[in-house]
Amino acid sequence: FVSLSSESCSTAALDNALCQPGLLSVVFMDMEGDHVNVLRNYYVKGGLVVYFGIYGEFADPEVLSRTFGIGPWSFSGYTAHNYQLTLPASQKFGNNVKEQQYTKSNLVNAPVKDRLMTPKELSYDEYIEEYLYPDDDGNYDEEDLKLAPQKYESHRESMGTYSPLVMHESFNGGAVAYLGFVNGDGNIPLIV
Repeated sequence: FVSLSSESCSTAALDNALCQPGLLSVVFMDMEGDHVNVLRNYYVKGGLVVYFGIYGEFADPEVLSRTFGIGPWSFSGYTAHNYQLTLPASQKFGNNVKEQQYTKSNLVNAPVKDRLMTPKELSYDEYIEEYLYPDDDGNYDEEDLKLAPQKYESHRESMGTYSPLVMHESFNGGAVAYLGFVNGDGNIPLIV
């Protein structure tokens, strides 16, 4: 793969680097600048373009979507969850990695076919423990408990639409991926 900084690389140098035989992907973290046009051309020619969304530029999923003509993708939240592979991702990558430990992530709302990971589903009891807060005596508010089943179902439905790892594959073999794990450069999840 190629990983180049837009600050230290001209578009001509990037274009040359992307012509290397055997190149599998290019990774970038900056949506601004002329290099994005070179990356779009690489994608159109069948290349894999990977965007590291670790810095929380909330507009970037939508910008990626528009720039590469994919999606629609949009930012949907920033939070921590345990994650699991979606069925399409398991079929694509096999069973070597099935889940990602509790990780803070920028989440993307994307079409089902583009989602590679989603938050692991919480049981009803886990939901109560995580989202309802007891008072000092350990008792829950009666009104919160009455609404809990309805809120739990809504929570379950919405969690399936959020993904820290999405990838769109085009008919020509090109692909664009967004990685929203915010652990930082030195702690990239095993799935990547």
